[in-house]
Amino acid sequence: MTDHFALLGQERRPWLDAEAVKEAFHRRSAESHPDVPGSGDAGYFAELNAAYTVLRDPASRLRHLLELTSPEAATGQAPPPAELGDLFMRIGAMKRRLDALAAAQSAAGSPLARALLAGEEAAARRELSAVRVALDAALAAADAELRELDGRWAGDETAELVHLYHRLAYLGRWQAQSREAALRWET
Repeated sequence: MTDHFALLGQERRPWLDAEAVKEAFHRRSAESHPDVPGSGDAGYFAELNAAYTVLRDPASRLRHLLELTSPEAATGQAPPPAELGDLFMRIGAMKRRLDALAAAQSAAGSPLARALLAGEEAAARRELSAVRVALDAALAAADAELRELDGRWAGDETAELVHLYHRLAYLGRWQAQSREAALRWET
C-alpha cells in the first residue's frame, strides 16, 4: 500500500494544514507532470494525485492513517455515531419531505396545482437550509475535535481515530447529499 503521507512529505497525523498539503502536491507534481519533456512520469503523477485527493479530505485521511497504522480497525462499516442520531433523523425526514414534494410536483397536472405546492416548497427549502447549517456546525465541531486530537497525538489513539473517522465519513456523505438536494431545490 502506498503511504500517501510519505509521498507528499507529510507527517502521519490526523490533521494536516491544507495549504501545506496543496503546496507539497503542486511542487512535486510540477516536477513529474507527464507533459514535462524528459522528466514526466505519468505513474508517479497519478500516485501524487491520489495522495493529494486522500490527504486533503479529513475522512479519507483518517481512513488512510488507520489503514497504515491499524489495518484491522479500518475495516467494516459502523452505524452513524450516537451523537449524530438527531441529525440523522432530521436528514431522513427532510429527504422524505423533498421526495414527496417532488412526486407531488410531478403529479401536478396544471399550473394551478403546481402553484398550490409553492408554500410547501418554500417550507421544504427552509428546512433544507436549516439542515445544511446544522451539518456545517457538526462538521466544524468534528474539525475542532480532529485538531484537538492532533494536538495530543501520540499515535496510539486508535479508538478515537476510528470514531472520528466514522463521524466525518457520515457527515461528508450527508453534506454531499444536501448539496445535491440544494442544487435541485435552492436554484
